[in-house]
Amino acid sequence: MKAKLLILSLALALNSIAQVGEEKTEYKKSYMASASEFILSMGNLGNVKIYAPESTGGLTISDKKASPVPRFSAFFHFTQQMHYNFSSGFGIYTGLGMRNIGLINNLNDTIRVKHRAYGISVPLAFKIGNMGKKSYFALGAEAEYMFHFKQKVFVGEGRGVKQNKTSEWFSNRVNGFNPSVFVEMNFGRGSYIRVKYYLMDFLNANARQGINVSGQDLSFTSDSSQLFAVSFGKVVSKKKKQ
Repeated sequence: MKAKLLILSLALALNSIAQVGEEKTEYKKSYMASASEFILSMGNLGNVKIYAPESTGGLTISDKKASPVPRFSAFFHFTQQMHYNFSSGFGIYTGLGMRNIGLINNLNDTIRVKHRAYGISVPLAFKIGNMGKKSYFALGAEAEYMFHFKQKVFVGEGRGVKQNKTSEWFSNRVNGFNPSVFVEMNFGRGSYIRVKYYLMDFLNANARQGINVSGQDLSFTSDSSQLFAVSFGKVVSKKKKQ
C-alpha cells in the first residue's frame, strides 16, 4: 500500500512537470526559505504481546494484532531551507528542521497508546520542474535524530480515558537516528505535498515498552513500528541571492 502511494505521487508529479516543463521563466540561483507543515502519519505495530508486571511473573496476558490509528499533528514543524538552482529546470535543496512525528495504535480492545518524538532533521532533495515559478517535483532523503520522546496511555472503549503519560530526553525507547525517503510536489506559491517513508522502526525493537494501566506496570513488544507520513505545507522564500 505504501509503495503504491509513492508510485501514484510520483506519477502525478511527473504529469505536472510535463505541463510546465516547456515554460521558461527567470529564476534565482540560490535563496533561503522557511517551511512549515501539517503532518498526517500512521505506523502499524503489527502483532503486539502485552506482559504482566515482573513482580507477578511477567506472563503474556495479551497477544494480538494492533490497530493503527491516523495521527494528525500541526505543531511544531519548521525547516530552514537552502535552495540552489543549476538551471531553470533543475536544482537541489537542503536545510535544518525540527518535527513532531509519531504513531497511535490500539494494542487490544481497551488499551490505546500514543507515541511521538521531536526530531532534528537534515534533508537533501533534487528538484525538477520550473525553478522560476517554484513549481517542481522533488525526490529526496532526510536524516532525522529523535531527541525527545513522549508516550500517552488511554484505557477504555473507543478513544478511552487518559491514564498517564511519560516523557524522556534522548530516550532508548525510540530509534534515535531514523533516515527517511520522500517525494514532494511543490505547486508554486509555496504550497506543497510530501509523501515520506521512514526506513527504520520508530520504536526500539530491543527495548520493552512500559505502560501503566490502572496502576499496573505492564510492558509490550511489537513486530515492527515503521512510520509513513503525508505532509501538507507552505514554503516562504526569504533572502534571495543571484
